[in-house]
Order: sequence, then C-alpha cells, then structure tokens
Amino acid sequence: IGWTFSGGEKITWEVTPLLGGAWGSIKAFVPGLEASIAWGAFDFYTEAEYVRDRDEHSNSYFYSWSELGYRSAPWLRFGLAGQRTRAYGGNRSYQPGPFAQLTWRRITLGTYWFNPGSNDQVVVISLGAAF
Repeated sequence: IGWTFSGGEKITWEVTPLLGGAWGSIKAFVPGLEASIAWGAFDFYTEAEYVRDRDEHSNSYFYSWSELGYRSAPWLRFGLAGQRTRAYGGNRSYQPGPFAQLTWRRITLGTYWFNPGSNDQVVVISLGAAF
C-alpha cells in the first residue's frame, strides 16, 4: 500500500512510501520506499524494504533493489542493477550485475544477470504490464 509523490520537468522524480506485511515462516510488518529520478535518457530507481519479524528479531532484514539505467530507444533500456537481500533464509548479500529491458506497448520484459562470472550467478526474468 502506498501513495506516489512526483515532480520536476527536466529532472523528474517520484517517491512512494510503502506499507506491507509478510505472513508465512516470517510474520512481519514491512515498511518500504520506492524512489526514482530521471534526466533525459538516464534514470536511477531504487526500492527498499525492512522486514521486521515480530516473533524472532534475528530473522529481520533489510532488502533493496537499485537500477541505474539508460534508455537508448523508447523500447530499449539497459544498465546496471544491484540487490541486497537474504535469499532462501541464508546470509545477507549484495549482488550486482547488468540488465536489459524491452518494452512493447504496455508490456516490459526484463533480464537481470547478478554476480556474472561467479559461482553464485543468478538470472532474474521479469514481465511487467502497465495499466
């Protein structure tokens, strides 16, 4: 749940404070934030959440996902991304890597390649729809 605030003309920005929850192996109150800033073909996007487990504080963690992108055409965006998370109940880690997105009408397909060249490579494929 959140409300977006935005502004700017040459340099545009958006900020969305978020409030959520998790119910499963972790029961948590999850405050978060999404923010972006853009100038011409360049943009920076970040989202962050703090997962605070109400039963076991040691299960709490901070998650973030950030992208520094360049839109070379209306249908192509690429750049560098990074995420800091605690995957599958393991240790917290930061994972950087390149990404590319293709947009056709209201559909965006993205591919993210975290930790390229390492033993811990991860590929994330995303599909988004604007409406």
